[in-house]
Amino acid sequence: MCDQIERLIAHYQKALLIKPDHTEVYSNLAELYYKRGQLDEAIAVYRYAIEVKPDAYQIYYRLGEILQELQRWQEAIYCYLQVISCYQEGFDVEQIFVDSYYKLIDIKNKCALQEVINSYRQIIWDKPDFYLPYSDLGDMLTQQGNLEEAISCYQTGSYKHLLSSHPDFVKNHWNPQNPRKPNFMIVGIGKGGTSSLYYYLGKHPQILPAIRKEIHFFSENIERGLNWYLSHFPPIPKESNFLTGEATPWYLGSYEVEKKIASVFPNIKIILLLRNPILRAFSQYQMQLKFAGEQRSFAQVINSEIDAIKNFSSPGEVDSDYWQTEKGYLLFGLYFYFIEKWMAVFPREQFLILRSEDFYANPAATLTQVFEFLGVPDYPLPEYPNYNPGSYNPISDDLWQTLAEFFGPHNQKLEEYLGMNFNWE
Repeated sequence: MCDQIERLIAHYQKALLIKPDHTEVYSNLAELYYKRGQLDEAIAVYRYAIEVKPDAYQIYYRLGEILQELQRWQEAIYCYLQVISCYQEGFDVEQIFVDSYYKLIDIKNKCALQEVINSYRQIIWDKPDFYLPYSDLGDMLTQQGNLEEAISCYQTGSYKHLLSSHPDFVKNHWNPQNPRKPNFMIVGIGKGGTSSLYYYLGKHPQILPAIRKEIHFFSENIERGLNWYLSHFPPIPKESNFLTGEATPWYLGSYEVEKKIASVFPNIKIILLLRNPILRAFSQYQMQLKFAGEQRSFAQVINSEIDAIKNFSSPGEVDSDYWQTEKGYLLFGLYFYFIEKWMAVFPREQFLILRSEDFYANPAATLTQVFEFLGVPDYPLPEYPNYNPGSYNPISDDLWQTLAEFFGPHNQKLEEYLGMNFNWE
């Protein structure tokens, strides 16, 4: 085996002499060094490959894994951030972007908070125009209780981002002393296509994205204060025709979030993407299975949650005991009970309710509806990549029937209440 590896290394080295810009050859050579335990050599080869192709996000990801293995945290963090930045710049979406996000979380969980903060500070010092580290650093400073510096990080990150994406806005309108309230919120539903929708909206020349798509202010961070929240948005002058907003899709099912939002932003426009609750539940289960340590089978979680929900007088009302065992796979698909609460505090005309299935089938048509709702001109995109896609085996016929019987009466209530047909057969 050792002789074979030696021969392959020599082969790839010669290949690079002939074609020095072939990144696949670099990757193969680096992996051979890795298998032989020569990690410094592997790292050096991956760095050469990045010099040849700076947007090679797959190489950044693999290099990040090796650096993480060596506990070279700052360098690993930088690599994963580079992967995510490739998505932000419009590359086709792959699982690698999601995996990079969770790799960063893994590093944060393994290291002391101050150690990770120092790593992010160093990245910003070395690459001051790289906007992604600012939002992460802001989150960690928030966790540390340093809200003033966190606010500064969010504002700087927004400035750096818009400097490349909307330079005219920055030149003519930027003034951090005039924070802007969001014009719209995408409040639901998780695993319904909200990431893709928010990404597409941010491509419109009049819609400026927040520094982070999901802020979770009204569900988890309200004690941070309104100034902290508003620092996530670009400071848009009131007299301009630019809009901004956020997308925290778990707001829909969070306790009394609608009342909290209405008390601060009574005129905000609210967007909902509603997906067939059976498929939404299965998608959430797959996410929990991969990233959150779910150990049960899909059949087990469904039967358990059906038993838990049937004990409540109103399916939309659960207590703390429910959350000890359940993850909300079914609960979050009981749309009627949540929407009814939201429409008790916001008028119907402030809502745009869409079917996820229509959005998936024809994103351009759905975007036209959203742009009209927001009062901006239509803006077709050259392509519509799917953000955060999932791929897994289908639900069994028996489980599908069980779920169809469970959701059927709740879906009927929703259709009657909204006067819409969702056709979730």
